[in-house]
Amino acid sequence: MSTKLNELENATVGMTVGVIEVLCLQSFNYWKNMLQQGQPLSMDPRKLYRGVGANCVNMGSCTMIQFAIGGSLKKVVLGDSGRTQLKPQEEMACGIAAGVVSALAGSPLELVMIQQQRKGTGFLATAGTVANPSTIMRGFTGAAIREGLWTCGYFSIPPIVRRNLREHFPEKFDTDNKARVPAALLGGLFACYLTHPADTIKTC
Repeated sequence: MSTKLNELENATVGMTVGVIEVLCLQSFNYWKNMLQQGQPLSMDPRKLYRGVGANCVNMGSCTMIQFAIGGSLKKVVLGDSGRTQLKPQEEMACGIAAGVVSALAGSPLELVMIQQQRKGTGFLATAGTVANPSTIMRGFTGAAIREGLWTCGYFSIPPIVRRNLREHFPEKFDTDNKARVPAALLGGLFACYLTHPADTIKTC
């Protein structure tokens, strides 16, 4: 989510990286979901990639929304202030807000994928069983908490850490590129550890 990109460009980048992420990590996602639900694991590719279509739509749309909303919020917060950087609390607020909004799309789609993985049914049949008011938003609160913290982790924490590394350790981190790797790793750890409880609640 860059303030240098417009909403369409941010959305396109988000959609692209979201789909790539799913195609690379779908098997790990399947194993995680099965372990959380106490279900047996499998190495059968037909099971590992069951629900991959719903998950591509889920992650693609979620990341697209996160990039578009997050980038727009950053521009709104900066406004005409003349600043080029957000304060840490502003960075985190933009990330959390973008993640919570994305859960409106992601929660129902993930519900379809999880039911496909559990029951072995197709996308349309599964979507038909959950597409009613009593179940379609089941798990939304857990998804909103998870996506808010997750987006904060990859959207907000890395620039905060990067700027601090540049400021406090200028000799070692004399360029943004050198500071980006540890910043991204710390953001990833923040996202994974803080979102896991909410993810388990959402999945189960």
